[in-house]
Amino acid sequence: MDRARINRQRGGVLIIVVAIAMIISLAVLAKWALLDMERKLNRQTGLGTNLSKIDTALANFVSQNKRLPCPADGSIASGLPNAGRETASPCNSQTKGVVPWVTIGISEIDAADPWNGRITYRVDPALAGLAPLLMNMSNCDVSGSGGIAAGGACRVPTPTCVSNPATCTSPASFLNGKGLDVWDGIGGAAGWAARTNNRVTGTGAAYVIISHGSTGAGAYNSSGNYQLGTISPIPKIPGPGTQPAGNDEIPNLNNQAIALPGSQANTYRDAPMDVSRTATNFDDYLSHPTITSVLDKVSLRERIH
Repeated sequence: MDRARINRQRGGVLIIVVAIAMIISLAVLAKWALLDMERKLNRQTGLGTNLSKIDTALANFVSQNKRLPCPADGSIASGLPNAGRETASPCNSQTKGVVPWVTIGISEIDAADPWNGRITYRVDPALAGLAPLLMNMSNCDVSGSGGIAAGGACRVPTPTCVSNPATCTSPASFLNGKGLDVWDGIGGAAGWAARTNNRVTGTGAAYVIISHGSTGAGAYNSSGNYQLGTISPIPKIPGPGTQPAGNDEIPNLNNQAIALPGSQANTYRDAPMDVSRTATNFDDYLSHPTITSVLDKVSLRERIH
């Protein structure tokens, strides 16, 4: 057998070996990608379950107490006194506020996201106050045309509200100026004016709960440490490293005072998902029901004739 034929055969074998190696590498990469997608899906499903549990527990708290709880202090490590317990009312600052899992009767795990960040919790201090108890519209009336009572409560009506509308508080009067502002960050000033939750027009959020997503930027963890944002090593993304909060995530960060009233710059954001790991990155997950939707769950809405 001549040398040229031997070289051609060796070259052919080498090409086959390289091709097999490439196929194996592609298969491994594909498996990693599928596993990563599965992990993300499982985490998102688990997070959705936790947010739902928190929403339900907060509604149950309102049903029993006619108010919302104040946040817990996220800087208190697990196992220490007052971890997971609401701070004293009035909760005007909420600088380190997280879901008060002990107070609302859920586990610490249920009050955290799949990336081990404690879920941030913000509430209008008036809705968490001890007097008057404002998570209650049962004295308001759809026929009412009167204003609110002292402290923002519904007036005690003079029967009947149909005959004496000025003695009864309308739902619109009660809701005006209550709750928190939430915006999707789209459309500039005009978009902000048409925001999802607007306390000025009576659609304010009763509360806002925030998971700071896979980067964890802006969350407190179970050790009571504030996180600047960490990326775990996953396929196609170098790591570990850091990813600071994106522009739309900045208003959602913990370790800052509550945004009340909201302005275009500091309104809580529920922006479109963006995992570009750039300044536009947004991987937060939020729940921000209106006051009326929470009261509807617990049968504390206004009177209807």
